[in-house]
Amino acid sequence: MKKKMIIIGGGISGIYLSILLKKYLDIDVVVLEANDKPLKKLLATGNGRCNLSNKDLDKAHYDGDIKPWVNDIIHDFDIVEALKDIGLYTKYMGNLLYPYSESAKAVQTLFLNRAEEYGVKIICDEEVLSIKKSKHGYFIHAAHQDYQADYVTIACGTPAGKLSGMKDRRTLFNSLKVDYRPMRPTITQLITTPAYKKLKGVRMKGEFTLNGHTEKGELLFTDYGISGIAVMVLSRYARPGDRILCDFYPEFTDQELYSIIHTLQTMSGPYDGLVHPKLVPILENKKNPVSFLKHLELTVKELRGEEFAQADLGGLMISNFNESFEFINYPHLYATGEILDITGDCGGYNIHFALASAYSVYKEVSKTIQ
Repeated sequence: MKKKMIIIGGGISGIYLSILLKKYLDIDVVVLEANDKPLKKLLATGNGRCNLSNKDLDKAHYDGDIKPWVNDIIHDFDIVEALKDIGLYTKYMGNLLYPYSESAKAVQTLFLNRAEEYGVKIICDEEVLSIKKSKHGYFIHAAHQDYQADYVTIACGTPAGKLSGMKDRRTLFNSLKVDYRPMRPTITQLITTPAYKKLKGVRMKGEFTLNGHTEKGELLFTDYGISGIAVMVLSRYARPGDRILCDFYPEFTDQELYSIIHTLQTMSGPYDGLVHPKLVPILENKKNPVSFLKHLELTVKELRGEEFAQADLGGLMISNFNESFEFINYPHLYATGEILDITGDCGGYNIHFALASAYSVYKEVSKTIQ
């Protein structure tokens, strides 16, 4: 009789694992997905272009307990060849890896086609409520029915973006003795004081520093505070009351920028050749415009809510697992992707880890399926 794997969650980690299991092993695979369709979160990746990975996989880009074996799994996973194996061809654009199609929708379609081709059973609108160890494997209690399986993989992601079912993941593990770090949103926008509502929509490049961490990139002013890739990366370190320092002209010293502005002020429309038009009235009312352009300080009032976040910090702690993401105290129970307490920066890090951890579980399961 065939062994059965139930995968909780139809995100990219769960669907990729299901494809590997069905393509290479003689095992029944069922994916239980809380949404009406799998891979919904994937569609927003890379602004719809699907940023899959990054050339720079240094562990500094990940939050969590990056043990040496976790670091090895991240670095040893050849994502380009792995995706080619299922028919997805990719290209690096700078450090970022994209599909040749540059379309998250095309990637979603490809993954679902492969799952169907290999015989994966996907059940949507089925939210899993609890997991229990049973005499012959694991008992899964879900919204519409109960399931029994020899193997279970928890790949349900996080509540970020309101696309992953239940808000508190801990209810899944009430009957299991596991260590869990409470989740909080990250890769999200910051609500600040002050908020420059008149600058809403203005994008400015520069260097931005928060709690000793500096990020080069783009800041977007909003009516509630700030957004942009650099801000969302720094949100990982942000707490209410923290201050973020903005330098929009890091290529100039204070004195150099002061000299430029002093020269421009001898001309009509002195700021037109230097800043966005929405900044002009603000700078005209500043005694020291250089201070605004190079030393603007904003206080973090709060991180924008989970429904706006791309990911969450926290989850199942790595101390629960052996070196294949199998629970130490629960044989044949695994976890992959964002439900683990490992969260990457913007730039393809989370998808890379989701796929690498799924591949690691596939390799472990293959050792027990002959």
